[in-house]
Amino acid sequence: MRLIYLTALLLAMLFNSGAKAQFYSEGTYQRAGIFDRMYQPRKTVISGDTVHYRSRWFFPKHAKIQYAGSVGFLSVGVGYHLWDIYEPTFSYGLLNEFLGGSNVTVHTFSLKNSFFLTQRPWFNHFWPKAGLMINRGNTNNTFRKLPPHYPESYYFQNKIHAAPFWGGEWYQPLKDKHLTGWGFYFEFSALDAYLLEAIRTEYVTMLDVWSLAFGITFYFH
Repeated sequence: MRLIYLTALLLAMLFNSGAKAQFYSEGTYQRAGIFDRMYQPRKTVISGDTVHYRSRWFFPKHAKIQYAGSVGFLSVGVGYHLWDIYEPTFSYGLLNEFLGGSNVTVHTFSLKNSFFLTQRPWFNHFWPKAGLMINRGNTNNTFRKLPPHYPESYYFQNKIHAAPFWGGEWYQPLKDKHLTGWGFYFEFSALDAYLLEAIRTEYVTMLDVWSLAFGITFYFH
């Protein structure tokens, strides 16, 4: 319940802001020279034909730093913006004694498939989002196939998980040579194993399985 109250308070704060913004604005500052060179169209000749291309297609569109959620105690990632509605983000998360107080070190690699739920932001800044994460955890007690000393179907495999999530991000444009803006976001996510337990047992409810995360996104030119 505390998580729900905290989320409601955050949304109320966002609703009171009347500022205007345009998501993924190109900014008002000229790009730094290194970025201009990366954006500059190149050309090559293939079988007598001149082909123009941009060498910077692989450069990430954004970077994220996230606290909690389903990707370790702290995670970092980079991603892209495709087809105006889809944001894939590749992340690495860590949980250990120093980060999270765990006696087991867990390395998590995640592909977050995030989709915009509206064509325009709410209140000119707030973008509701939802999607699905695919997480792979590595530690000394994770397994993809059930070890032979366990009865069949005794445990749910715990190395690869699907985790649906929903939340939103408050975006603020910046006047900067390198960044077009930054955003503060929150997300509720749940691992597939937890959702399965909530569905098939009476001891775990749907309110018990959701994990709250907070993060910051930096958007690049």
